[in-house]
Amino acid sequence: MTFWGCIAGGAERRGGFDGVSFPAGGTSMGMMRRLPAPPLWLFGLFEAVQAVLVTTLLVALPVLGTALARHWGDFDPLASSELAAQVWLVIHAVPLNLEAEGPGGWFHVVPLGFTLVPLMLSWRAGRRLAQGAYPHQLWQGLLAFTALYAGAAVGLAHFSLADPGTLVWSGVAAAVLTGLGSLAGCYAEARSATRMIGVDLEAKVESLSQQLKWAGAYLWAVLRGGTAAATAAVGLSSVLLAGWLSWRWMDVVNSYQELDAGIAGGVGLTLLHLGLAPNLLLWTLAYSTGAGFTMGSGSPVGPLETELGAVPAVPVLAALPDEVYDYSLATLAVPVLAGFIAGWWLMREGENHFDDWCQLKLKFRPFSLTVSTVTLAVLTGLVAGGLLIGPLWLSHISLGIGLMNDIGPHAGLTAGLLAAWIAAGTAVGYLLTAAAKLLVPRRRPQENDAAEESFSAAH
Repeated sequence: MTFWGCIAGGAERRGGFDGVSFPAGGTSMGMMRRLPAPPLWLFGLFEAVQAVLVTTLLVALPVLGTALARHWGDFDPLASSELAAQVWLVIHAVPLNLEAEGPGGWFHVVPLGFTLVPLMLSWRAGRRLAQGAYPHQLWQGLLAFTALYAGAAVGLAHFSLADPGTLVWSGVAAAVLTGLGSLAGCYAEARSATRMIGVDLEAKVESLSQQLKWAGAYLWAVLRGGTAAATAAVGLSSVLLAGWLSWRWMDVVNSYQELDAGIAGGVGLTLLHLGLAPNLLLWTLAYSTGAGFTMGSGSPVGPLETELGAVPAVPVLAALPDEVYDYSLATLAVPVLAGFIAGWWLMREGENHFDDWCQLKLKFRPFSLTVSTVTLAVLTGLVAGGLLIGPLWLSHISLGIGLMNDIGPHAGLTAGLLAAWIAAGTAVGYLLTAAAKLLVPRRRPQENDAAEESFSAAH
């Protein structure tokens, strides 16, 4: 029997999260041949080996193939392998200390489009681990998967740079990336946190007082509203980025032609653009908040100030705004509209129990409505900004050379302005939705019955 067959048999006998045992079936001779189910930590190690091999091959084959084609006569397999290992680390959000090999600083470029590959592999591993484990066993597989993957990252860092700081960052970055991905996969498979950790959270909630239940429902609505606002902000920024690239498309094409990189170089540049597409999307979001971003020290790019200097030779960067346009401030509508969508959703959700409390304690209704709406809007904005501060920080680039140490948005400033704009939009959207409900009267039951009778008579 293959190892995969053994794994499948073990998962079948465990019964997944439900803990339901199924008969193995078959003859007694077949049952005698069946190997015992492997421990879950071994399954986690096997998933980690698969993920490391897949990501290594996806990086090593293009890097080594390109190096072999360009340097056929003096191909250096060791130097090319070190370069491939460094590219693997970069994809996993690991900063590299270039001072270990010569003059330079920390090189930190996270092509978020490529980082999605190990993240999705970790998500797949988490789902597979969740399929064959009881809730109290799940940590064994997840810990083994994360530890082995982080160990592989440390090994590749030692092989490529042997810098102590890079070694530490490689283990931390790989562990965080794979840990988050595998946990998300477990949740996707289990469909609830209760089945993941083996604790009946619904029973715990039912034992709470009614006041705590209302508070929990209010906070849960705020979390979902902030998530909706962050999602809407990213989506609207993608529309803005696509429209701007369409407007400046000829500048990008001319930059391709000026570089004259050939077929292989053109394919490489296109792949680089795909890898940096999420970074550019987050830079567009930073631009729309008013914080903007920088293309090197002393070169801000934003709707209030733009002093674009020398930029790296990447064709898509030819579409960067080179001045403050008359319509630049119109981009501030992006986060405000995202907040408006969140406010509309929160009003339809109807879980604003803090407003009910304010209405009871503060007898003057305009004042109580103002307090509850402002509180709801601020909390929603804080949630949205908190969700996006991490991706904004990862989108920042440092090439470790001269002025190119500061490329991209300032995560804290951008998240703060984003929270403020979303809070303003949420307040407006919530109040306008409430006013629309008051202005549109509901039909009385008698009118509904009359409308149904007339419809039935007509048909």
